[in-house]
Amino acid sequence: LKVWLRGQYRQFPTEFVYGRRPLSHMASRRAIYVCWVGLFLLDSAWATAPGALKLDNYTFDKAMAIPDHSFLVKFDKSYAYGEKEDEFKLLCKLAHSVPHFFVAEVPVQEYGDKENDDLRERFALQKEDFPVYFLFNAANQQGLKYSGQVQAAEIGAWLRRNKIRMPSIGTIEEMDTIARKFLKEGLPEADIEAVKKLAEDQYSSDRKAPMYVKIMQKIKEKGESYAASETQRVVKILEGKVTPEKRTELSDKLKVLGVFTSKDEL
Repeated sequence: LKVWLRGQYRQFPTEFVYGRRPLSHMASRRAIYVCWVGLFLLDSAWATAPGALKLDNYTFDKAMAIPDHSFLVKFDKSYAYGEKEDEFKLLCKLAHSVPHFFVAEVPVQEYGDKENDDLRERFALQKEDFPVYFLFNAANQQGLKYSGQVQAAEIGAWLRRNKIRMPSIGTIEEMDTIARKFLKEGLPEADIEAVKKLAEDQYSSDRKAPMYVKIMQKIKEKGESYAASETQRVVKILEGKVTPEKRTELSDKLKVLGVFTSKDEL
């Protein structure tokens, strides 16, 4: 099946697949069929994580050329496992509901045929740094490299900052709803009071709850740009040396800030 699909791909000039020349009705249907069936059947048969597309040096550029779609691509060793792979699997599950967005992986063989090692070299990657994530879309055609912690929550927040509508991880859903309403309806004081009441009552034991209150107060005081600037500040701190306790606290704050930096989803 894989060999057949590769043969079918080669029958199409790249300008057809990439959309630079008009297609006849039949050619258009066949091109779409080959692209999508090829990607998804390869996914079903060979992907190691449910919900992920498995790409190789035959399919990578063809997938990235699909218009109006974004791809989060993980470059990693073959048969990856462990905590970082578990975080990847969580990302895949969360991404299935996001329109025009796919999570993909490129497994790089270290021995034998060294499959996809050419893609590793192309993006100047070191095996010691695996897994490495890139975002590809119209705004990042050469790939935007992720440099944070390999945690689903932090990668999700990074994606939201780059206009991908990933669901939040590890936040308080009831407060998320009020926060979005707060941004959508012009920062009413009543929403701050509603969140404050929740923080003092049913979420009094959740340390993220008062973060919502403080962030909303700061946005009310300094404007909606506060969330983005504070996110940048927290990310910069996390890139340095911090204690495990402080890292956990700042990571929680980054999750909450992510709720306020996704206004275009409202």
